Amino acid sequence: MQKWLLLILVCFPTCRTAAAEELYLLRLDAVGYVKSSEDTPQEKVLQSVEVVARLNELFHSKVKTGPETQVLSGKFYAEEGELNVRLHYQRLVDTGSVVPIAIDDEGTVITEPVLGRNEIQTTVAVKLNKATLVGGFETDSESTQGSITTISKSKTHYQLFLSRYEPPAEKR
Repeated sequence: MQKWLLLILVCFPTCRTAAAEELYLLRLDAVGYVKSSEDTPQEKVLQSVEVVARLNELFHSKVKTGPETQVLSGKFYAEEGELNVRLHYQRLVDTGSVVPIAIDDEGTVITEPVLGRNEIQTTVAVKLNKATLVGGFETDSESTQGSITTISKSKTHYQLFLSRYEPPAEKR
């Protein structure tokens, strides 16, 4: 009986401390437009990935949607009174093409898919409930069909947003 009581007393403070740790939600949004020929294109959220994180711990999230895979990983930490995120983001898109990489013993060609890739590696200071710009790019392209030339532009900027995580209410 005394052993069980001791075990319960030791476990109770430890469990309470773990439950009291604050959880945060990190969301990375790709905002912009793709191949627009308008003078002032309307920006919208193109992709988004989020992960629940604890202060001073590593985080990782992987989302696969059709031919697209997004990976967000890194560390959320406090330093000199500031909240910081060291992040590594990858967006991989299967282009539908393949390249030969080898030929096996039976003469069969082994291929791998060609992947389009966007990647960001950076460390930024973040503030609660405020977006932080972490990277981006712009491109212009020109296409001609017959005598008609069309100029289009694409723009994507990545914003990291930090908020407190509130778990969904339990269903009864």
